[in-house]
Amino acid sequence: MERARWGEYREAYEDVLTRCSTEFAPWFVIPADRKWYRNWAVASIVRGVLEEMDPKPPKASFDPESIRID
Repeated sequence: MERARWGEYREAYEDVLTRCSTEFAPWFVIPADRKWYRNWAVASIVRGVLEEMDPKPPKASFDPESIRID
């Protein structure tokens, strides 16, 4: 019975991905039938975004050497 509605499910799924994925919050379809591949795919996406962002640690508002314990 549910199999007959597969086309409707697929259409709704594609609609959600199209409407919710934006330039600033993209969605990715990650295959999960192989855990190693899923992990690699997610790590690759995160790495690419971080490289693009080029984050830098914030500058300290104090002299870190002044609180150093030897």
